Amino acid sequence: MKKLFSLFVFLLLAGSQVHAQIQAELKLDRSLYIAHEPITATLTIVNRAGQDLIFGDTNGMSWLDFSITDNRGHLITPVRRGLNERPIVLSAGQTYKHKVVINKRYPMAKIGIYRVKASITFPQINRVFDTKPVSVQVTDGQSMWSQIVGVPQGYPGAGTYREYSLMTYYHGARNRALYFRLKNSDSGQVLKTYPLGDYMEVRKPQYLIDRQNQLHVLHLSAPKVYKYTIIGVDGDPVRQLSYFEKGTNRPILKGTEYGEVSVVGGFTEEEMKTPYEQSEFRRLSERPPGMPNF
Repeated sequence: MKKLFSLFVFLLLAGSQVHAQIQAELKLDRSLYIAHEPITATLTIVNRAGQDLIFGDTNGMSWLDFSITDNRGHLITPVRRGLNERPIVLSAGQTYKHKVVINKRYPMAKIGIYRVKASITFPQINRVFDTKPVSVQVTDGQSMWSQIVGVPQGYPGAGTYREYSLMTYYHGARNRALYFRLKNSDSGQVLKTYPLGDYMEVRKPQYLIDRQNQLHVLHLSAPKVYKYTIIGVDGDPVRQLSYFEKGTNRPILKGTEYGEVSVVGGFTEEEMKTPYEQSEFRRLSERPPGMPNF
């Protein structure tokens, strides 16, 4: 009996020492997210134990998990099996920063406020301790445009239909962002949601679909600055470039009868950095052969 009591006291003291010797904090990248957008955070762990520590799987369970409750205090049940994090070794005094997507396996698409805390397993003594809970609000944007397109041959899901949509959303009192969302048109499942950048309402975004059913979006993101984004049928961005207006020369999207889409007008970043004399005039040494000398 005394041995069992001594073991209990040892584990209790060891657990309290671990809490004191390991500092962990979960910090959200933002406190406001649009529904279905990846909710990202950084987990920071500091090793103050004076010795190397190993975090790894225990009986098939990952060393990192989350506890999430909704605005009614109900625990959110994961919809997917645990995604095991890779094992890490923390040297004495080392700080480890780990980027995580919280809603990767937890359904957090309903509008409301959620409280999230990370649970970290310390395998050496088989204990789990939690970070302080943080709050995140999930809302939805204002719909602006949508279009259903077919997935062309040669792409995964060929023959099915997807829905492109653009939304706007306020980050704070003044900052507004333009969002893209991809949905499976048949099942209604949201596949991708992410921001394309800041958005200024003084000019409406331009959007065209090319012959490969890629979406081209050109929008004003800052005074005289435009973001041009090409998005593939899988919802991933293919390319994003910046264009600038100068005087009355503004970039616009143009489509051809053959389904080609391009930006006409405006200036690229490289062109804005090129001096006027260099772009408008050629050196004497660049004169074509046979031209007379004056």
